[in-house]
Amino acid sequence: MAHHRPRIVLLCGMLGITKCLGWEYFKGVRPMLERMGFDVVVLQLPWGQSIERRAGFLADQLKNGSVPFHIIAHSMGGVDARYYITRLGGHKKVASLTTLATPHHGSTAADHEMQTWYSPYRHLPSVSSLTRIAMQQFNDRTPNHRDVTYRSYSAARRINKLPWLMRRFGRLIEENEGENDSQVSVASAQWGEHLGTLKADHFELIGMNIWLNPFSRRPRFDHLPVYRDIAVWIAQYEATRT
Repeated sequence: MAHHRPRIVLLCGMLGITKCLGWEYFKGVRPMLERMGFDVVVLQLPWGQSIERRAGFLADQLKNGSVPFHIIAHSMGGVDARYYITRLGGHKKVASLTTLATPHHGSTAADHEMQTWYSPYRHLPSVSSLTRIAMQQFNDRTPNHRDVTYRSYSAARRINKLPWLMRRFGRLIEENEGENDSQVSVASAQWGEHLGTLKADHFELIGMNIWLNPFSRRPRFDHLPVYRDIAVWIAQYEATRT
């Protein structure tokens, strides 16, 4: 009998691309998980589009292949996955969803961009989908499915330890929602079983360091142990099913 390799799907966020000129989303995660014995797929969803459209694209990409599988999603990818699971029949294929800094309850950053007439981001369906009001309505329409396990991580850094380009968003979110990672608050990122708050900004969670400050240093965040912990849990989950 062939040995079954558990399957993990890594989902990018709103503006993410899987690779570009040597840079990769989820830096180093795929080879690490493959060494741990997993079959790993990294998916990019349509840039800047609505949750519904992105989830439909996700469903199309996952219509074939072995099941069940486990989704690990960064940022907006987490709500795309939730829509797919609850509204598009994904619960028949997905065993678990683990999200990292997903704005499950929306973000003040999205609110701000939608209210700023000169912001180019206000024209993106993704941004309008992630306002706090829009996500409240989304949550009402998209309850968790009883057959899927939901887990989440939040992330936060002090404002002076956020990349300077992102500090204005960090301050806006802090004033309205509390501690945050420059894009998503700790409160908004909690969904299902909350596994903890990571000491990282939004981009460090995928191995991307945009600190770019030659005059100051901050403690380094290593994202790989987080994904390793998730994978260990998935392996234990799979062991109980066999």
